Amino acid sequence: MTEDRKLKLVVAYDRNRNEYSLVEHNQTSEEVQSFLNQWTRHLREGNSFIVLDQTRRHATEKAQSCRACRDTAARSARLEPQAKFIRRKNDATEA
Repeated sequence: MTEDRKLKLVVAYDRNRNEYSLVEHNQTSEEVQSFLNQWTRHLREGNSFIVLDQTRRHATEKAQSCRACRDTAARSARLEPQAKFIRRKNDATEA
């Protein structure tokens, strides 16, 4: 996988509740930017998106069900104290 085509994981983080959910995975930089352009303005106060690099393509179809995504987010998001994982429907406005 070249640097230009490196895949990304998008995590929705709720600072007020210290919870995160997995929104998208296996995304190119362009796909992530399009997602952020569409959904960032809909976030509630205290919520944000975190974009993380993936080391490989994840086989699971949906990010919310992906164990590799959960592991990546827990290891790489650097949220202190450790945030709680919440499984949500795939709608960024729920973040």
